[in-house]
Amino acid sequence: MAGLWLASAAMAGPLPGEPTDRIELTAHEDALALSWSDTEERLKGSIRPAVPRAGEPLHLSLQVGSFEGEPFTGPLIITLREEGSSHGRSVTVKRSGEQWQTTFTPEREGPYLLDVSFRTTRHKALHAALQVRPSPLPQRLGLAVLGLGGLVLVGYTIRSLLKGERAEERPLPSSAVEPVPAGDTPPLPAPADPIAAQSALPGAEAPPTSEPPATPVDAGEQPPDSAPKTSEGEPPS
Repeated sequence: MAGLWLASAAMAGPLPGEPTDRIELTAHEDALALSWSDTEERLKGSIRPAVPRAGEPLHLSLQVGSFEGEPFTGPLIITLREEGSSHGRSVTVKRSGEQWQTTFTPEREGPYLLDVSFRTTRHKALHAALQVRPSPLPQRLGLAVLGLGGLVLVGYTIRSLLKGERAEERPLPSSAVEPVPAGDTPPLPAPADPIAAQSALPGAEAPPTSEPPATPVDAGEQPPDSAPKTSEGEPPS
């Protein structure tokens, strides 16, 4: 019984050196490193970014080499699927230079499986387990914010254009009296009365108006005697 149990345990688990279909992942600062090998081929590559997040693209780059014989140049079938699901997004990738490259975008957070299959001397299907983290900002909310910002920008631009057109079409107000340049003040009209003209000048005193103007005296005439006369008409002694 003991021998039978040991034989069953040996058959259930992989023996040392037996090929496995598990791709090892090693976290680095900016990427996840992938590595796998058996007795015939080896696979290595990277996944960027190092922390997969829902709604963000994953850039996958792989290299497959043979230990013996001709180098492997055939296509790879790569699939990204949620753990527990038998279906996912699958693409056939051809070799470009020395690498096979593709991009996946997981829609939801949670555990995922990355499947890589190809055929050399036999069909080989490899698997890598990924943990997709939640997005810092939900995708729908991010798209809504982006769309709202675009609408606000378009509305502001249209409003600015309309205000500019209205400002150009509005006529300028015309002044009833044109401004007179400094130094070109027109002269005042001359009055008919010289005395009024003199009083109109700044600083001039107006002549008295209560007494009539004095009558001029000729040079040959004597001014009238202002002394009082007697009853006989003779001046006092």
